[in-house]
Order: sequence, then structure tokens, then C-alpha cells
Amino acid sequence: MEFAHHDEAAAFVAALSRYLDLPKIAAAAAAKPKKSGAAGASKRKKGSSAGSAKSKRRVAGSSNPKIEVWARSPVASEGVLLFLSGTALAAAESAFSPVPIARTIKREALPDECFLIIEGGVTPAWGAAEASARLSPP
Repeated sequence: MEFAHHDEAAAFVAALSRYLDLPKIAAAAAAKPKKSGAAGASKRKKGSSAGSAKSKRRVAGSSNPKIEVWARSPVASEGVLLFLSGTALAAAESAFSPVPIARTIKREALPDECFLIIEGGVTPAWGAAEASARLSPP
């Protein structure tokens, strides 16, 4: 998913982290991966609400059904790319549908500058300020 502004990406990350923190949601997403053996990455151009996506990428090639969201966020003043695993994508589509897919990429093809921002079962529910701080590269 591609967001033009850091704050918009932070709002999405915060909302997804809160959604995934719901016990029933996390269990259901882990039990029903969208596509067996796929780790998804999404690229979305953010113009207004989470449901108004222009494009999105999905990453395939992992047999790991974990919920993961990877980020590429060079600096807070620039746009942010988010890459969702297949199960994270399924959860996002459940919560924020529609989430259109532009293309599928392999996990190994993620940009080198990416870092893990959300890990299912590990990442707590965040507010926008905390998500914004965590979107800054390590």
C-alpha cells in the first residue's frame, strides 16, 4: 500500500493494529489465510479513507501464514509503502474493504529498507501517534 503522507499510513497502521488485537479477529485471520502459501504485500495510494485505494501490491512466495506488515518509510516527510502478508491482507479486507490488488510480489523482492511494523500475536493495539513513531525507520 502506498500512502502519500506519513500520517495517513500511521492512521492505517494504528487502525489495523487495533483490529488485529481483537482476539476473535487474530484467531480467524491466522486460521484462514487468504491464499495458501502466500505472503502478501500491498501497495496503496492513499487519497482519503482506508477504503479509497488506487493500487495495491500483494507479496507471494512464503508458506508462512503469519500476520505481518512490513514498511518502507524513508523519512516522516515522504510517502510510506506498506507490504501485507496474505493473512494481514485478508484481515485488512475484512475490516476496510475494498482493498484492490495491483500485483503480487515475492517476499524476497521486498525493498531492502523494509522493516517489520506489525506482527500478529506480538504487536499490541496502537494509537496514531505510536504508529507514527514506529513507522520511522529503525
